[in-house]
Amino acid sequence: MTERKSLPSRRAVVRGAAWATPALAAATAAPALAASFECPSRSYSPDRPGTTASTASDTTWTVPAGVNRICVEVIGGGGGGSSAASRGGAGAAVTGYFGVTPGTVLRLIVGAGGSREPTAATAVVGGGGYGKGGDSVAFPSNNTAEARNRSGSGGGASAILIDGTPVIVAGGGGGGAGAQANNTQGGAAFAIAGIPGGNATAAGSGASVTLSGSAGTSLTVNGGRAVTMNGNGGAAAPAGATAIGSGYVLVGQQATAGNAGANLFNASGGNGVLASTARAAHISAGGGGGYGGGAGGGCTALSVRPNSGTAFAAAAQGGSGAGGGSYVRSDVADAVIVAGTNGSATAASRNAGSITIFY
Repeated sequence: MTERKSLPSRRAVVRGAAWATPALAAATAAPALAASFECPSRSYSPDRPGTTASTASDTTWTVPAGVNRICVEVIGGGGGGSSAASRGGAGAAVTGYFGVTPGTVLRLIVGAGGSREPTAATAVVGGGGYGKGGDSVAFPSNNTAEARNRSGSGGGASAILIDGTPVIVAGGGGGGAGAQANNTQGGAAFAIAGIPGGNATAAGSGASVTLSGSAGTSLTVNGGRAVTMNGNGGAAAPAGATAIGSGYVLVGQQATAGNAGANLFNASGGNGVLASTARAAHISAGGGGGYGGGAGGGCTALSVRPNSGTAFAAAAQGGSGAGGGSYVRSDVADAVIVAGTNGSATAASRNAGSITIFY
């Protein structure tokens, strides 16, 4: 089943450089309208994956008779999140136009969104696509931490291919990050934080978390590294660090480096990683898929107690995932790549990408 969208008859393609090489870019300002070519009002859009689906939509569209040029808008799947503070990163939104031949078959892959499901015991898989989003992996069976939580998985990339060759790839968003705290009643507490995921092509983010009443006691965590030019996946995020201030002693700690994203076309984002003490555990966010996968975030856990007494304070903080890379073939004119608006901020809800063809 398909759906059709109608737009004003004088819709124009947004202007950008006519990419001479594979393009990897992000922008925040709205681009100007192009005067060089007016997009037709007739449009076609394949079905999108649902709000709980982790599998991409993979269909075809045949260029109708009399059509020699098409405008396209391709949006990657959003990263998973559960609140505004830990919103998933947005997929890339890629626009442009290019020449076609009637009868040519286009393969249309619409990336599924990532998800954040804090209570899930099993892995929360990344969104499928032309480059799968990284998973928020399962807790190991031997992990018995008192309090556990997880960050979001990455979104899958959307793409248009002709004869197996990519024309446009729109990267998926990185997963939004969260944390887990576990403190005795009335004792000192760690100020844990939600962290938004990286928009497509952008790095994830980290945080520094301090213990109330003891600025010298803290943990740091690093976000996933961004995709580089030419489709190289994001490098692994370095392991974080911990520090113990006066008045407290260490009970347990773990700092885990993130996973790198895969390289080139159809690349998966890096999976999240675990950091755990006996008191608190967390799994970091996955990166977005695309033309180079975004790296997953690192994760750091720390548990301390005062020099005397039975109180304790523990936290495990995840870093967010980086967005996946995007690509535009050299013959696509007026090509523009910007961040979309589809990062998820609702637990267990996936925001898919989309493809629209104006012909």
